[in-house]
Amino acid sequence: MSRYSLEEQEQLASLKAFWSKYGSFILTVLILVFGAFALNNGWKWWQARQSTEAVVVYERLEAASREGNIELVGEIQKTLFEEHAGSPYAQRGALIAAKAFFDEGKLDEAKASLKWASEEAKLDEYVATARLMLAGILIEQSEFDAAKAALSEDYPGFEGLFHDRLGDLALAQKDVATARKEYELALGTIQSDSPWKQVIERKISALPKLEAKQ
Repeated sequence: MSRYSLEEQEQLASLKAFWSKYGSFILTVLILVFGAFALNNGWKWWQARQSTEAVVVYERLEAASREGNIELVGEIQKTLFEEHAGSPYAQRGALIAAKAFFDEGKLDEAKASLKWASEEAKLDEYVATARLMLAGILIEQSEFDAAKAALSEDYPGFEGLFHDRLGDLALAQKDVATARKEYELALGTIQSDSPWKQVIERKISALPKLEAKQ
């Protein structure tokens, strides 16, 4: 028998529904906000050193992603990984491909792209973004140990987002007290004008009052 009342179980179900509704948006924010951050801090320097061929392949990947041609996304990503693995185009391309796969419900393919980026990317911004996205998918699939491992390293500037994702992990495991603690830590480290702050505040406000029962 569950240790939670029907009302409390409904609150937990509501939180899961919130994640299902906004999960894709959240991943998009990570891609756009932190992908852009990486672009400004390292992309231009790397870009000057890459071959024209890598640029062309990357632009094809972007176009296939926009068009929703998932099969082509997979083919082009394979080319980037095999022929331009050391290029930032492959690293950024892995994140774009992962987002395209995620939107089509191809979670195994998305995870493979993110695992590659988390292991092969040279810029910490890409590695951190890949690990955050990967952890989100693993949490949805109840692969909690793997999600925790993905969140086990620290990346300067990403502390708030990692605390937020650790909160998601704790909540998925019904450890509401730890979830609240992680979300509050996230609020304390994320900039006040960040669009992410409102998302975390909504999560905290939706938390059921279950700490006393744990």
